[in-house]
Amino acid sequence: MEPFQRVTVGLARAEGDLGLLEYALRLAELRPGALFQFVHVLDWAGSGRGPAKVVDNGRARAEIVETVTRYFPGAASYCSVIHGTRLDRLLEFAVTEQSDLLLVGHCRRRSGRRSLARRLAMQAPCSLLMVPEGSAASLRGVLCAIDFSEHSALALSTATFVAGRAGLSECLALHVFFSELTAGLEEFEVLARGQERDHFERFTAPLDLHGVHVRPVFEQGPSVAHAATRLAQDEGVDLIVAGTRGQSRSASILLGSESEHLLMETPIPLLIVKQRGERMSLLEALFDRDLSTPPAPRFG
Repeated sequence: MEPFQRVTVGLARAEGDLGLLEYALRLAELRPGALFQFVHVLDWAGSGRGPAKVVDNGRARAEIVETVTRYFPGAASYCSVIHGTRLDRLLEFAVTEQSDLLLVGHCRRRSGRRSLARRLAMQAPCSLLMVPEGSAASLRGVLCAIDFSEHSALALSTATFVAGRAGLSECLALHVFFSELTAGLEEFEVLARGQERDHFERFTAPLDLHGVHVRPVFEQGPSVAHAATRLAQDEGVDLIVAGTRGQSRSASILLGSESEHLLMETPIPLLIVKQRGERMSLLEALFDRDLSTPPAPRFG
């Protein structure tokens, strides 16, 4: 099954929604036939969050419909306004609507180091695409952070799917390795790079890469987030893809914490890939209509 057939777009009723909807439209062009649903969570009066003015459900929905239909004519029936805590209600919406992708933005003026996106990435039963405010709605290059784990195998397969749909012939695959004992010793770095290439070839051999060439980039350093952001900017990449968690630090440093650091720091749209049902919560168990999941990619 191809990814991203049911996409939930979280709107904030703010100026940043326009850029997010431009990005959603770009995704819709890549995924003809995908269902896009647009939802805004209206905080309870007096919560201290959200827009300063207090509006009722009908007014809020009218604003959402007006904004969405500029980009998605005829999509009014897919616009929803719900009440409550934004995190909880977005998670519930994703479960009940069987979303396989949550698309959210991030306003430059917001504090908290993108706490909503980070929590959604940890708790949602589906993939998350976070688009920082001001991001271009383009796909000129795709970079995937890998660590040879099953999670990054799924991420790389998804990254090449997106790259292929965008008409790209190449996708970058970044692997960052680090050893405190051998850092800075050139002969050990040369040996490590040779081993990395062997691991990479075994890792990618059984994967469906959708006809896209994957160019590996191996770097030694303590931070995947810093390396990925720098490489993306150097290579003109405008989408970074990562899995949710990886292997132990002795084998690689692309852990759950590294994906979290990417979410906090990247100025570039970031796709956190999750297999549907990877995180099974009580809420999902209660609402999910089909708990079956497709098999994850296997690798050698």
